[in-house]
Amino acid sequence: MEIREGLRTGFPWSAYGIENVLTADDGDTALELARARRPDLIVTDIRMKRMSGLELIGTLGRERPDGWKAIVISGYDDFDMVRQAMKLGAMDYILKPINITELGEVLGRAISQLEQERMDRKNRQLLNDQVHSALPKIRGELLREILEHDYDPYRETRLLHRLRTLQADWIACGPSVVLLLEADDLKSVENREGLRREKELILFGIGNVVKQTLEEDYPEPFILYEDSKQRWVAVLRCAKGEGTARIEELGNLCIERIHAFVKVKASAALCTLPGAMSELHARYAEAEEILEQKAIYGGQRLLTSRGWEQESELDIPPITNPDEVLDLIRYGTEADIQAAMNRFYELVQSWSLCQIKDIQQHIFEWLLGIFKKAAQLGWSEQGWQRNPMILWDRLERYDTLESLRGQAELCLLEMARDFAELAASPGQIIQEAEKYILMHYADNLTLQSVASEVHVTPVWLSKLFKKEKHQTFLEYLTEVRMDNARKMLGEVKYKIYQISSLVGYKDPVHFTKLFKKQTGCTPKEFRKLQGIADE
Repeated sequence: MEIREGLRTGFPWSAYGIENVLTADDGDTALELARARRPDLIVTDIRMKRMSGLELIGTLGRERPDGWKAIVISGYDDFDMVRQAMKLGAMDYILKPINITELGEVLGRAISQLEQERMDRKNRQLLNDQVHSALPKIRGELLREILEHDYDPYRETRLLHRLRTLQADWIACGPSVVLLLEADDLKSVENREGLRREKELILFGIGNVVKQTLEEDYPEPFILYEDSKQRWVAVLRCAKGEGTARIEELGNLCIERIHAFVKVKASAALCTLPGAMSELHARYAEAEEILEQKAIYGGQRLLTSRGWEQESELDIPPITNPDEVLDLIRYGTEADIQAAMNRFYELVQSWSLCQIKDIQQHIFEWLLGIFKKAAQLGWSEQGWQRNPMILWDRLERYDTLESLRGQAELCLLEMARDFAELAASPGQIIQEAEKYILMHYADNLTLQSVASEVHVTPVWLSKLFKKEKHQTFLEYLTEVRMDNARKMLGEVKYKIYQISSLVGYKDPVHFTKLFKKQTGCTPKEFRKLQGIADE
């Protein structure tokens, strides 16, 4: 005890950077103290009551392998025990009686080793942190290489090695699906002055929301990265024996959360057919094609590969868009106009007004906006322009929504009668659309792009197709493409994958699926029926 207290009080510990020196009466007490205070350095006698120094070092070594050093004190006749202590991790020993100079030298070496080990651990942790933070980016670059380029079987071995290195070899081991997400109307953000970095912040926010949603709610591995077109791509491993219903739920959840937290609308496309690594490029291409259909069906929704090519019935749209109201007036029937005006209350509610005077004012401005656009299209009635107060006086007489709706409806019906003599017939519009499709069927056509060419809105082009052709726009486009595909399949100079591209389909697998649906046989089978040898 006197020796222990003498060392504690008489040795210049602070000169070695040691500020706190604790002592224990025996091995058991030393063990509990070491567990509680976690010292960097332990100086212990080999022989102690109740628990020896060897047992103390051995127990602590198992519980706390790193971050501390032990120095043992022994007598001349304890050399075998010293050897055991060194095997248990003691860094050095001191013989009794203790020489202060020798103790100082041993302490200096111990502190130097502790500092070096601490620095090594810090550097390793820093390196691990850097690798950990870089992994998502490196994985994303590899996934971009796999998904956005044609599959090359000669590079498969190298790809497998890189996937294993990046702890992503599950991509090569089982089927995966591709989920593609993008912000709606992102280009409009680029054109807003003073918001130079808003686009980057939106993309960052979308990535964070999707990542957190998948981490919380999807138990299988996934990789999320930003593709070359500033969309977020998630490659998700499919659980054995399960379909993609769970992933569809997550896609919808991501869209909801993006709207709630990033304050933008977003759309997603899911290729519901799982694919092996060699098929991921085709799945990605199909997801791109699916995502383009938001121009037809609208954004802020999840589109899937199940039946998206069968265009759904488009209802008469909200009457908030003057262009669509004008197409309604020009090409719709009186019954169509009356049906559309059933959404008049929805229009008024969107203004969030309470006073009837304010509602009358907004209806007045809404009608004037339609009148101005109608005049640009050749509407000859100019009384509203010479004296707009006539329209205001007409509306001001009515103070219920029902009666105001009736007056607005009468205005639209009067315009429709005038336009009946001016506008091109629905048949002429469809003829122009057919002519454009026949010339450009190999391009990336959408309902919106064709509607723009013939100067109507997508909704009304869709309705006119159904009325005049008794089929949807996409049914007609697919029919044109398949007719041309059949002609090309009769010529030996074309490969099937070339024909797929020449008639407007990026993915040969998707082309084959549509061709079989249209004709009852695959392109290869069709060629055999024509007496043309297999490729």
